[in-house]
Amino acid sequence: MRRSCIIIMITALAAMILAGLCQPEPALAAPATTSKYVCLLDSASGQVLYGRNMDEKRQVASTTKMMTAILAVEYAGLNETAVVSQHADKTLEYTIGLRAGATLTVEELLKAALLRSANDAAVVLAEHVAGDEMLFAHLMSVKAFAIGAVHTRYENASGLPGNKQHSTAYDQAVIGRYLMTDPVLKPLVGSKQGYFKHPDYREALLLNNTNTLLSSYAGADGIKTGTTNAAGKCLVASATRQERQLIAVALNSYDRSGDCKRLLDYGFNHTGPVLVVDKAEPFKELALEGGRENSVPVYPDRDIYLWLGDSQLNVEKRVLLNYDIKAPVAKNQNLGTLKVYVEGKPMAEANLRTEAEYRQRPGWAVRMLNGLARRWGIFPGSVENDP
Repeated sequence: MRRSCIIIMITALAAMILAGLCQPEPALAAPATTSKYVCLLDSASGQVLYGRNMDEKRQVASTTKMMTAILAVEYAGLNETAVVSQHADKTLEYTIGLRAGATLTVEELLKAALLRSANDAAVVLAEHVAGDEMLFAHLMSVKAFAIGAVHTRYENASGLPGNKQHSTAYDQAVIGRYLMTDPVLKPLVGSKQGYFKHPDYREALLLNNTNTLLSSYAGADGIKTGTTNAAGKCLVASATRQERQLIAVALNSYDRSGDCKRLLDYGFNHTGPVLVVDKAEPFKELALEGGRENSVPVYPDRDIYLWLGDSQLNVEKRVLLNYDIKAPVAKNQNLGTLKVYVEGKPMAEANLRTEAEYRQRPGWAVRMLNGLARRWGIFPGSVENDP
């Protein structure tokens, strides 16, 4: 009896161990990051894939230079010559050592600003474009707002700390996404190294990109680092795999490269397209006044897919509809709009339309004649009053 109990216990224990081994791995609820301020964006759609305190305003250090570069290429030619001013000469570290009176092309200044994060190079670009760094910073703020980075304000071109200078993880992702559409800036921020023609040296200097993710993460192709005491260590990173590009942001991070790796891994490995609005399914039934039918089903005019994963995203469907509908209603008539939001950000839109024609209900006299006709069999059909 005792031996049988021992055998039963051993068998049960083995079954429990085997069951544990066969259990599937737990789903990755969210990427673990040392940063409290992160955002992951799908570049093609602009959809947020993951965010944590992504709308909280923060100092962002030299990631500011993304916007400096964007304006520089939009307002100046690469071969234009810029002159280093006294103000630029006195810019605080980190600098590339540009002296007042020296001349450089916009192209060379972009290399120094984006690859080595040289503050003086950013100031020279700002003064060349706008004549004054503060005016240039205002243009930067306007541009940021125009492309959807609505919580971003600048007061300098370099990213040095400023009382009125701030952005958010989401805004930095939006700006990074915009930069990566530029044919000049995209290959530059994706370069591991570049030669810089310093005006004080006979030989060009070899600059190593401060973004080490370019050498350590498969598919990494940008974008910009930043570090100050006020902002901490920051990184806006881009990676492309199988023609899908993601933008990851980590602000005030203890491990900015590791944080962005984990964000990108989550996006590539744990998110996929999910149909959230099906154009083949009626979205809503609307009451119809004066029609042969009592209601009209409305259908979206397009399918809407979202990139969804293991972490919970706040997805909203907001509808604007015309509820005062009177017959007749035409086929394919628009009766409203459906907008889909992810984490409060607008992502997609569809018109809500009819898929059939809905005629008016016949008047009482016609309905009476039809009833008599059917009752007495006088007419093979019925009396109509088609509009």
